[in-house]
Amino acid sequence: VSTQSTGEHIHAKCAENNFATEWNSPDGMTREETPRLLIPVPKYNILYSSNPKSGSTSFKKFILRLGGDQREYDDMHGVHGGAKYAKLEPFHAKHFPDITVGEMVREHMYKVGFVRNPVTRFISGFRNKVLRKPHSGFNKHISRELGKGTEVSEIDRFVTFVGELVRGEVKDPHFSPQWNKMQVCSFPYDLLGQTESTGEAVEILQAATGTGDYEFPGSRIETGKDRNSSLDEANWYFNHLPKEQMERFYEFYKWDFELLGYTKLTDENFPFIDLGR
Repeated sequence: VSTQSTGEHIHAKCAENNFATEWNSPDGMTREETPRLLIPVPKYNILYSSNPKSGSTSFKKFILRLGGDQREYDDMHGVHGGAKYAKLEPFHAKHFPDITVGEMVREHMYKVGFVRNPVTRFISGFRNKVLRKPHSGFNKHISRELGKGTEVSEIDRFVTFVGELVRGEVKDPHFSPQWNKMQVCSFPYDLLGQTESTGEAVEILQAATGTGDYEFPGSRIETGKDRNSSLDEANWYFNHLPKEQMERFYEFYKWDFELLGYTKLTDENFPFIDLGR
């Protein structure tokens, strides 16, 4: 599925479901009307909308490279901390007092963001925020809920965490639906790429912004380092969910599937977008 076709599909689906498809608050906007985190790169006229667990680490490394950071990509650590960006701080009024998002849009900055299949994105977030951080608040809550102290299996943690998610108890941007956080219906993106096919979107971005001389770090998915996107891995986790809980998971991410066109586990094209669904 081409990146251009994906954008056209999203706007058609937004209109079909009566979501606002025009951005009406270019200056005095509320938090709900703006993508969660915007990072401007004025030198190359790029405005990046960051979406956790959808290739944001790679893109932020690319931003650092555009800003003059010559380290090897593998040596760029902690890229999600604002202090790492020097002058490339995430957009916020206190960082850019003399320019608004509306002005950036009117200046025709190239607005780019990436989305990802909700199933694999959730697994990636679970492995990163729960499994790899045994002392996190997520794990403490899971252990209390199960009454098993720290001796809880990976699958027990997964099933319990999905239950907390669908009950609305998980308040974290790594797990919140993308369509609303990214404002995919109304924000005037020039490019909404798919994490599953990052290479195609990056080629379009580089051609539009004159950044082709800078190598983009390969995404973990495309380089085969991220097994979370495999059908076997997804089935291994989700086959342990009761049917009702699986249905509630799909309902929680309903608009990510409906608007973005992503396939579910039972689809032969999983985890990719299928605009013919």
